[in-house]
Amino acid sequence: MYSSSLVWLLAGVVVILAFFVLVGYLARVLRAAQRLPGVISALGVFVGVLPAILYALYRVVGVA
Repeated sequence: MYSSSLVWLLAGVVVILAFFVLVGYLARVLRAAQRLPGVISALGVFVGVLPAILYALYRVVGVA
């Protein structure tokens, strides 16, 4: 019904959207705790991991 590339593209979009929803949720929760250095470091880690996630998705799509 759908081509393989379209399915993987949609899966990647869902993963990226879920990632940013998680980052937004963490920012809201941690900001309420009044720990700004912790919030900045946590968001930096999550945003820093995003390229690795995107590269892994690229490799999976390239192999399939």
